Amino acid sequence: GLNPRLRKSPFFASTLKYGATEFHPYNGMWMPVGYDTPINEYWNTIERAGIWDVAVQRIVEISGPDAEAFMNLLTPRDVSKTQPGQCRYVFLTNQDGGVINDPVMLRIDQDRFWLSTADSDMYLWAKGVSTFADYDVDVQTPHVYPLQVQGPKSPAIVSAVFGDAILDLRYYHWMHASVNGIDVVVSRTGFSSEVGFEVYLLGNERGDELWEIIMKAGKPLGLAPGSPNRIRRIEGGVLDYGSDIMPFNNPIELGMQRLVDLDKGDFIGRDAIARIIDAGPERMVMGAFMDGAMFEKNNEHRWRVWDGDKPAGEVSSAVYSPRLERNIGFIHANIEYAEPGTRL
Repeated sequence: GLNPRLRKSPFFASTLKYGATEFHPYNGMWMPVGYDTPINEYWNTIERAGIWDVAVQRIVEISGPDAEAFMNLLTPRDVSKTQPGQCRYVFLTNQDGGVINDPVMLRIDQDRFWLSTADSDMYLWAKGVSTFADYDVDVQTPHVYPLQVQGPKSPAIVSAVFGDAILDLRYYHWMHASVNGIDVVVSRTGFSSEVGFEVYLLGNERGDELWEIIMKAGKPLGLAPGSPNRIRRIEGGVLDYGSDIMPFNNPIELGMQRLVDLDKGDFIGRDAIARIIDAGPERMVMGAFMDGAMFEKNNEHRWRVWDGDKPAGEVSSAVYSPRLERNIGFIHANIEYAEPGTRL
Protein backbone atom coordinates (compact mmCIF):
# COMPACT_ATOMS: atom_id res chain seq x y z
CA GLY A 1 0.00 0.00 0.00
CA LEU A 2 1.09 3.58 -0.68
CA ASN A 3 1.64 5.83 2.32
CA PRO A 4 -1.13 8.48 2.48
CA ARG A 5 1.48 11.02 3.59
CA LEU A 6 2.54 11.12 -0.06
CA ARG A 7 -0.31 12.56 -2.09
CA LYS A 8 -1.68 11.11 -5.30
CA SER A 9 -1.98 13.19 -8.43
CA PRO A 10 -5.38 13.80 -10.10
CA PHE A 11 -4.11 11.50 -12.88
CA PHE A 12 -3.00 8.69 -10.54
CA ALA A 13 -5.78 6.24 -11.41
CA SER A 14 -5.13 6.80 -15.12
CA THR A 15 -1.41 6.13 -14.78
CA LEU A 16 -2.17 2.80 -13.09
CA LYS A 17 -4.79 1.94 -15.72
CA TYR A 18 -2.25 2.62 -18.49
CA GLY A 19 0.44 0.47 -16.94
CA ALA A 20 2.62 2.52 -14.59
CA THR A 21 4.68 0.03 -12.58
CA GLU A 22 7.04 2.28 -10.63
CA PHE A 23 6.54 5.49 -8.64
CA HIS A 24 9.02 7.83 -6.96
CA PRO A 25 8.25 10.39 -4.24
CA TYR A 26 8.67 13.96 -5.54
CA ASN A 27 7.49 17.13 -3.78
CA GLY A 28 5.45 15.01 -1.37
CA MET A 29 3.56 13.26 -4.19
CA TRP A 30 3.84 10.01 -6.12
CA MET A 31 5.39 10.42 -9.57
CA PRO A 32 5.02 7.58 -12.11
CA VAL A 33 8.47 6.85 -13.56
CA GLY A 34 8.09 3.52 -15.34
CA TYR A 35 5.65 2.08 -17.86
CA ASP A 36 7.61 0.61 -20.74
CA THR A 37 11.41 0.42 -20.99
CA PRO A 38 13.25 3.77 -20.91
CA ILE A 39 14.52 3.14 -24.46
CA ASN A 40 11.03 2.40 -25.84
CA GLU A 41 9.70 5.52 -24.10
CA TYR A 42 12.60 7.48 -25.60
CA TRP A 43 11.84 6.40 -29.18
CA ASN A 44 8.16 7.11 -28.61
CA THR A 45 8.95 10.65 -27.42
CA ILE A 46 11.25 11.51 -30.34
CA GLU A 47 9.18 9.82 -33.07
CA ARG A 48 5.58 10.24 -31.88
CA ALA A 49 4.51 11.65 -28.49
CA GLY A 50 4.42 10.80 -24.82
CA ILE A 51 1.99 11.85 -22.10
CA TRP A 52 3.58 12.34 -18.68
CA ASP A 53 1.91 12.88 -15.33
CA VAL A 54 4.00 15.70 -13.82
CA ALA A 55 1.46 16.91 -11.23
CA VAL A 56 4.41 16.61 -8.81
CA GLN A 57 5.63 19.97 -10.17
CA ARG A 58 3.71 21.52 -7.28
CA ILE A 59 2.58 25.03 -8.21
CA VAL A 60 3.56 27.83 -5.86
CA GLU A 61 1.56 30.99 -6.53
CA ILE A 62 2.88 34.41 -5.58
CA SER A 63 0.28 37.16 -5.81
CA GLY A 64 -0.48 40.61 -4.48
CA PRO A 65 0.54 44.23 -5.09
CA ASP A 66 4.25 43.51 -4.57
CA ALA A 67 4.34 40.17 -6.41
CA GLU A 68 6.79 41.35 -9.09
CA ALA A 69 9.20 42.91 -6.61
CA PHE A 70 9.07 39.82 -4.38
CA MET A 71 9.60 37.50 -7.35
CA ASN A 72 12.62 39.62 -8.31
CA LEU A 73 14.00 39.09 -4.79
CA LEU A 74 13.76 35.29 -5.17
CA THR A 75 15.55 34.93 -8.53
CA PRO A 76 18.65 36.38 -10.24
CA ARG A 77 16.62 36.87 -13.46
CA ASP A 78 14.91 40.18 -14.15
CA VAL A 79 11.25 39.28 -13.81
CA SER A 80 10.01 42.76 -14.77
CA LYS A 81 10.80 41.97 -18.42
CA THR A 82 8.31 39.06 -18.44
CA GLN A 83 4.77 39.88 -19.63
CA PRO A 84 1.53 38.10 -18.66
CA GLY A 85 1.23 35.23 -21.15
CA GLN A 86 4.95 34.47 -21.00
CA CYS A 87 6.95 31.81 -19.14
CA ARG A 88 10.57 31.87 -18.03
CA TYR A 89 13.03 29.27 -16.79
CA VAL A 90 14.40 30.67 -13.53
CA PHE A 91 16.77 29.73 -10.74
CA LEU A 92 15.88 30.44 -7.13
CA THR A 93 19.07 31.03 -5.15
CA ASN A 94 20.04 31.03 -1.49
CA GLN A 95 22.34 33.47 0.32
CA ASP A 96 25.44 31.62 -0.95
CA GLY A 97 24.28 31.83 -4.57
CA GLY A 98 23.39 28.12 -4.52
CA VAL A 99 20.42 26.95 -6.59
CA ILE A 100 17.56 25.68 -4.44
CA ASN A 101 15.04 25.17 -7.27
CA ASP A 102 14.80 25.69 -11.03
CA PRO A 103 11.09 26.18 -11.76
CA VAL A 104 9.34 27.33 -14.88
CA MET A 105 7.76 30.66 -13.94
CA LEU A 106 4.47 31.63 -15.59
CA ARG A 107 3.38 35.24 -15.34
CA ILE A 108 -0.37 34.81 -14.98
CA ASP A 109 -1.12 38.50 -14.43
CA GLN A 110 0.64 41.75 -13.53
CA ASP A 111 0.29 40.78 -9.86
CA ARG A 112 0.32 36.96 -10.08
CA PHE A 113 3.06 34.41 -10.78
CA TRP A 114 3.12 30.62 -10.81
CA LEU A 115 6.24 28.59 -10.14
CA SER A 116 6.11 25.06 -11.56
CA THR A 117 8.62 23.62 -9.14
CA ALA A 118 11.31 20.96 -9.08
CA ASP A 119 11.77 18.58 -6.14
CA SER A 120 12.38 20.93 -3.19
CA ASP A 121 9.89 22.80 -1.04
CA MET A 122 9.49 26.20 -2.66
CA TYR A 123 6.28 26.89 -0.80
CA LEU A 124 8.05 26.87 2.57
CA TRP A 125 11.03 28.81 1.21
CA ALA A 126 8.87 31.55 -0.35
CA LYS A 127 6.61 31.63 2.70
CA GLY A 128 9.64 31.94 4.98
CA VAL A 129 11.23 34.71 2.91
CA SER A 130 7.92 36.59 2.77
CA THR A 131 7.66 36.48 6.57
CA PHE A 132 10.79 38.62 6.88
CA ALA A 133 10.61 40.59 3.61
CA ASP A 134 8.62 43.80 3.73
CA TYR A 135 6.44 43.03 0.70
CA ASP A 136 2.67 42.80 0.34
CA VAL A 137 2.39 39.30 -1.15
CA ASP A 138 0.37 36.14 -0.67
CA VAL A 139 2.11 32.76 -1.12
CA GLN A 140 -0.18 29.78 -1.83
CA THR A 141 -0.19 26.30 -3.41
CA PRO A 142 -3.32 26.34 -5.60
CA HIS A 143 -4.97 23.21 -7.00
CA VAL A 144 -3.15 23.31 -10.34
CA TYR A 145 -1.72 20.08 -11.75
CA PRO A 146 0.37 19.81 -14.94
CA LEU A 147 0.76 16.95 -17.35
CA GLN A 148 3.09 17.04 -20.32
CA VAL A 149 2.51 16.02 -23.93
CA GLN A 150 5.94 15.89 -25.58
CA GLY A 151 7.17 14.88 -29.02
CA PRO A 152 6.70 15.73 -32.72
CA LYS A 153 3.03 14.72 -32.76
CA SER A 154 2.17 16.86 -29.72
CA PRO A 155 0.96 19.96 -31.64
CA ALA A 156 -1.56 17.86 -33.58
CA ILE A 157 -2.76 16.15 -30.40
CA VAL A 158 -3.03 19.21 -28.18
CA SER A 159 -4.71 21.29 -30.91
CA ALA A 160 -7.20 18.47 -31.60
CA VAL A 161 -8.22 18.68 -27.94
CA PHE A 162 -8.09 22.43 -27.25
CA GLY A 163 -8.42 24.06 -30.68
CA ASP A 164 -6.12 25.40 -33.38
CA ALA A 165 -5.21 28.58 -31.45
CA ILE A 166 -2.73 26.30 -29.65
CA LEU A 167 -0.72 26.04 -32.89
CA ASP A 168 0.12 29.77 -32.68
CA LEU A 169 1.46 29.45 -29.12
CA ARG A 170 5.12 30.49 -29.14
CA TYR A 171 7.88 28.77 -27.17
CA TYR A 172 7.71 29.67 -23.46
CA HIS A 173 4.26 31.27 -23.79
CA TRP A 174 0.98 30.10 -22.24
CA MET A 175 -2.75 30.51 -22.86
CA HIS A 176 -6.09 29.60 -21.29
CA ALA A 177 -8.05 26.75 -22.86
CA SER A 178 -10.81 24.29 -21.99
CA VAL A 179 -12.40 21.06 -23.17
CA ASN A 180 -15.79 19.66 -21.99
CA GLY A 181 -15.87 22.37 -19.34
CA ILE A 182 -12.45 21.36 -17.97
CA ASP A 183 -10.39 24.54 -17.64
CA VAL A 184 -6.64 24.42 -18.20
CA VAL A 185 -3.62 26.59 -18.86
CA VAL A 186 -1.50 25.30 -21.77
CA SER A 187 2.18 26.30 -22.10
CA ARG A 188 4.71 25.56 -24.84
CA THR A 189 7.24 24.12 -22.41
CA GLY A 190 8.51 20.73 -21.30
CA PHE A 191 11.35 18.49 -20.15
CA SER A 192 12.22 16.76 -23.42
CA SER A 193 14.05 19.12 -25.84
CA GLU A 194 11.34 18.06 -28.31
CA VAL A 195 8.37 20.20 -29.31
CA GLY A 196 5.89 19.85 -26.47
CA PHE A 197 3.25 21.28 -24.19
CA GLU A 198 2.34 21.34 -20.52
CA VAL A 199 -1.37 21.20 -19.74
CA TYR A 200 -2.10 22.61 -16.29
CA LEU A 201 -5.37 21.22 -14.94
CA LEU A 202 -7.20 23.82 -12.82
CA GLY A 203 -8.72 21.94 -9.88
CA ASN A 204 -8.16 18.31 -8.90
CA GLU A 205 -11.52 16.72 -9.74
CA ARG A 206 -11.42 15.84 -13.43
CA GLY A 207 -7.89 14.56 -14.02
CA ASP A 208 -8.86 11.10 -15.28
CA GLU A 209 -11.42 12.61 -17.64
CA LEU A 210 -8.82 15.00 -19.09
CA TRP A 211 -6.30 12.14 -19.44
CA GLU A 212 -8.81 10.04 -21.42
CA ILE A 213 -9.72 12.95 -23.71
CA ILE A 214 -6.04 13.54 -24.55
CA MET A 215 -5.33 9.80 -24.95
CA LYS A 216 -8.31 9.41 -27.30
CA ALA A 217 -7.08 12.30 -29.49
CA GLY A 218 -3.53 10.96 -29.42
CA LYS A 219 -4.10 7.25 -29.93
CA PRO A 220 -4.19 7.41 -33.76
CA LEU A 221 -0.91 9.39 -33.69
CA GLY A 222 0.91 6.96 -31.41
CA LEU A 223 0.57 8.82 -28.11
CA ALA A 224 1.68 6.60 -25.22
CA PRO A 225 2.13 7.19 -21.49
CA GLY A 226 5.63 7.62 -20.18
CA SER A 227 7.72 9.47 -17.64
CA PRO A 228 10.00 12.50 -18.18
CA ASN A 229 12.58 10.88 -20.41
CA ARG A 230 16.02 10.88 -18.89
CA ILE A 231 17.85 9.86 -22.07
CA ARG A 232 16.27 12.61 -24.19
CA ARG A 233 16.75 15.38 -21.68
CA ILE A 234 20.44 14.50 -21.23
CA GLU A 235 20.91 14.48 -25.02
CA GLY A 236 19.28 17.91 -25.06
CA GLY A 237 21.49 19.29 -22.28
CA VAL A 238 18.58 19.71 -19.86
CA LEU A 239 19.76 19.65 -16.24
CA ASP A 240 17.73 17.89 -13.55
CA TYR A 241 17.28 19.40 -10.09
CA GLY A 242 18.38 16.98 -7.39
CA SER A 243 20.80 15.11 -9.62
CA ASP A 244 22.65 17.66 -11.81
CA ILE A 245 21.72 20.73 -9.77
CA MET A 246 22.16 20.73 -5.99
CA PRO A 247 22.01 23.58 -3.45
CA PHE A 248 25.84 23.71 -3.49
CA ASN A 249 25.82 24.45 -7.26
CA ASN A 250 25.65 28.05 -8.48
CA PRO A 251 24.24 29.34 -11.79
CA ILE A 252 27.71 30.20 -13.13
CA GLU A 253 29.20 26.70 -12.84
CA LEU A 254 25.97 25.35 -14.34
CA GLY A 255 26.66 27.40 -17.48
CA MET A 256 23.61 29.59 -16.83
CA GLN A 257 25.07 33.06 -16.39
CA ARG A 258 22.39 34.27 -18.85
CA LEU A 259 19.84 33.70 -16.04
CA VAL A 260 21.67 36.22 -13.81
CA ASP A 261 21.14 39.98 -14.02
CA LEU A 262 23.37 41.79 -11.52
CA ASP A 263 22.06 45.17 -12.71
CA LYS A 264 18.42 44.62 -11.79
CA GLY A 265 18.75 45.42 -8.08
CA ASP A 266 19.04 43.19 -5.06
CA PHE A 267 18.13 39.51 -4.95
CA ILE A 268 18.94 36.67 -2.55
CA GLY A 269 22.52 35.54 -3.22
CA ARG A 270 23.48 38.55 -5.34
CA ASP A 271 26.74 39.35 -3.53
CA ALA A 272 27.84 35.72 -3.53
CA ILE A 273 27.14 35.30 -7.26
CA ALA A 274 28.93 38.57 -8.06
CA ARG A 275 32.01 37.23 -6.23
CA ILE A 276 31.84 33.93 -8.16
CA ILE A 277 31.64 35.83 -11.47
CA ASP A 278 34.67 37.95 -10.46
CA ALA A 279 36.79 35.04 -9.26
CA GLY A 280 35.54 32.54 -11.86
CA PRO A 281 33.81 29.27 -10.93
CA GLU A 282 35.73 26.34 -9.43
CA ARG A 283 33.88 23.82 -11.60
CA MET A 284 31.87 23.78 -14.80
CA VAL A 285 29.23 21.36 -16.03
CA MET A 286 30.36 19.67 -19.26
CA GLY A 287 28.76 17.12 -21.54
CA ALA A 288 30.78 13.91 -21.78
CA PHE A 289 31.04 10.74 -23.82
CA MET A 290 31.79 7.67 -21.71
CA ASP A 291 33.53 4.57 -23.00
CA GLY A 292 32.75 0.99 -22.10
CA ALA A 293 29.73 -1.30 -22.37
CA MET A 294 26.28 0.20 -22.88
CA PHE A 295 24.84 1.45 -19.58
CA GLU A 296 21.80 -0.72 -18.88
CA LYS A 297 20.64 1.65 -16.14
CA ASN A 298 21.39 5.22 -15.18
CA ASN A 299 23.84 5.98 -12.38
CA GLU A 300 22.29 5.75 -8.92
CA HIS A 301 24.80 8.11 -7.31
CA ARG A 302 27.46 10.56 -8.44
CA TRP A 303 30.56 8.88 -9.89
CA ARG A 304 34.01 10.25 -9.24
CA VAL A 305 36.13 11.27 -12.20
CA TRP A 306 39.93 11.08 -12.18
CA ASP A 307 42.94 12.37 -14.04
CA GLY A 308 45.25 9.49 -13.16
CA ASP A 309 45.14 9.61 -9.36
CA LYS A 310 44.02 13.26 -9.18
CA PRO A 311 40.33 13.95 -8.53
CA ALA A 312 38.91 15.80 -11.55
CA GLY A 313 35.18 16.07 -10.79
CA GLU A 314 31.97 14.05 -10.66
CA VAL A 315 29.44 12.54 -13.06
CA SER A 316 25.96 13.71 -12.04
CA SER A 317 23.91 11.91 -14.76
CA ALA A 318 24.82 9.14 -17.19
CA VAL A 319 22.76 7.17 -19.74
CA TYR A 320 23.13 5.26 -22.99
CA SER A 321 21.99 7.29 -26.02
CA PRO A 322 20.39 5.02 -28.63
CA ARG A 323 20.86 7.60 -31.41
CA LEU A 324 24.49 8.40 -30.66
CA GLU A 325 25.10 4.72 -29.82
CA ARG A 326 27.31 5.91 -26.97
CA ASN A 327 27.15 6.45 -23.23
CA ILE A 328 26.71 10.14 -22.44
CA GLY A 329 26.28 12.29 -19.36
CA PHE A 330 27.13 15.43 -17.43
CA ILE A 331 30.42 15.96 -15.60
CA HIS A 332 30.95 18.65 -12.97
CA ALA A 333 34.56 19.11 -14.00
CA ASN A 334 37.13 20.89 -11.85
CA ILE A 335 37.85 24.11 -13.72
CA GLU A 336 41.30 23.09 -14.99
CA TYR A 337 39.62 20.19 -16.87
CA ALA A 338 36.63 22.15 -18.18
CA GLU A 339 37.79 22.22 -21.81
CA PRO A 340 36.08 20.39 -24.70
CA GLY A 341 38.12 17.38 -25.78
CA THR A 342 39.63 16.70 -22.33
CA ARG A 343 40.08 12.97 -21.58
CA LEU A 344 39.55 11.78 -18.02
